[in-house]
Amino acid sequence: MHSLMDMDNATLGFLRSPFSIDIPHAFVYNDTQNTRPIFCGPYMETVKLFAQVYHYQLQLDELESLPKKSLVEQKISDGNYNLSLHGVLVRSEMEERLPNETEHSYPLELMRNCVMVPLAPELPKWMYVVWPLGRYIWTSLVLGIFYIAFLMRWIHWREKSLATKSITQNMLYAMAFLMYSPNMNMNLKLSRPSVRVLIFYTLLYTLGFILSNYHISHMTAFDMKPVFVRPINSWSDLISSRLRIIIPETLLEELRWLPDYQKLMANPSRSYAYVVTQDAWEFFNRQQRVLIQPYFHLSNVCFGGLFNALPMTKNASFGKTLNRFVLNIWQAGLWDYWQEVAFLYSVKAGYARIFLDTYPVEPLNLEFFNTAWLVLIVGLPVSSIVYCLEYFWYRRRMQMLQYDYNSFG
Repeated sequence: MHSLMDMDNATLGFLRSPFSIDIPHAFVYNDTQNTRPIFCGPYMETVKLFAQVYHYQLQLDELESLPKKSLVEQKISDGNYNLSLHGVLVRSEMEERLPNETEHSYPLELMRNCVMVPLAPELPKWMYVVWPLGRYIWTSLVLGIFYIAFLMRWIHWREKSLATKSITQNMLYAMAFLMYSPNMNMNLKLSRPSVRVLIFYTLLYTLGFILSNYHISHMTAFDMKPVFVRPINSWSDLISSRLRIIIPETLLEELRWLPDYQKLMANPSRSYAYVVTQDAWEFFNRQQRVLIQPYFHLSNVCFGGLFNALPMTKNASFGKTLNRFVLNIWQAGLWDYWQEVAFLYSVKAGYARIFLDTYPVEPLNLEFFNTAWLVLIVGLPVSSIVYCLEYFWYRRRMQMLQYDYNSFG
């Protein structure tokens, strides 16, 4: 089936190209208000505007599916077409041989194939308390309890009070300091404190100030937006996740240049990842940009880095003009504009849709404080047991002292 697009004052010749639905590069939108179909997509717009500006007549050969690169170039060599608006990946002359009758235009864009992976679910609520500080800061806090307890024993060694002579008691004071709790029961009078005491408590105040602001700022940010598990972002992460990767048929030829990628599919799992080009990812990401929790994440697992260009007849009369035209549309920003327009028309045509957010938004209730309830439920029995053990140990110690006093008294 042939679709002919007549341009006004078409006097310079014909542009014959295959055409197939290729979202988001080239497709047709049939509007009920317009009698003629609307041809959309940056690749289609480039060739269509070029034909309009330079007075060519564009003829499209409609195909059911996008032809392979070798078949398109062969038909251009045979004279069936003199241009392909869909574009092909361009390799160096050392990696592939082009037919003698075929050449490429100025590159349209850089095409890198990357793995689009599904995002993991949200972190559990109890992790919101642990996550802001990280493992290194939490380790420093735990070790800081023992360190501060030792310093308190050392800096107050001249004090007559026994408030800081016990290491275990100093550990309680250290935990109270780090938790910003006042030590009202500390039987210690600091009249005319020494320089080392002033330095110690100044540094302790600075530490508490930094930790409190760091933790509060992160907690506030996490309360404003959910935190998700770190996504897959490297080859090692992808291999360990054992994800099954869906590869388009058009990329199988390209994947032969990456033998390590074949090992990745040896042990697939139930979830799926997708190999997409960067422009396809930008098109998909427009559909999920309003979501609180996006469906997919574009990882750094990429390969290729080849240019996409329009194949055409070698030494074509319109070749140099087309190269300058492609460069001009990029400099003018038309390419980005056509991508946005193509997305809007694809939504209207049903090829794409804006994903509605299904993230649960719940009202604030007592379940929000589950972590606090858990601490109370677990902490009260544990503290009661510790209190009972301390009480019985104290009673036993007093009984032993009374026995020794009576024995030697």
